[in-house]
Amino acid sequence: MQVLIIEDGDEYRENLTRFVPGPTYLQAHSGALALALLATTPVDLIYLDMRFDRIPQGDLLGDHALATRDHNGDPDRGWRFLAMNQGLFILAALRQAGHGRVPTILAYDFSREPQRLAHLQRVHPGLRWVPDAVTPAEIRALMGLGST
Repeated sequence: MQVLIIEDGDEYRENLTRFVPGPTYLQAHSGALALALLATTPVDLIYLDMRFDRIPQGDLLGDHALATRDHNGDPDRGWRFLAMNQGLFILAALRQAGHGRVPTILAYDFSREPQRLAHLQRVHPGLRWVPDAVTPAEIRALMGLGST
């Protein structure tokens, strides 16, 4: 199994490599880098972070002008919105690039947002999620790896 981890740091790659051995892990630190990698390398699963607040603003996907308008003309709030919801913008870009059927695990706690999750899963049928506090066994199960 080949897993693409899309995150702005290295925590998921380090933890998955250590605690969920078996798959080959690839990594991209932005949506654009993930799309470039997917253009040449097939993957079986995507593990996606929601927040990307450690990459340059110019590397964020999404329309900053629109986000700024939606946040009362405040460009800083617009950038913050794009960073804090970057996983959703990456999901949309993956779908537009023809990778919408790749199973994806989004690192975000939807337990208090069931309607938002239901909407996202209608648009991205292979979408699953994990909260911050998740066990290796739970991740293995979501990846379809069974137990070890």
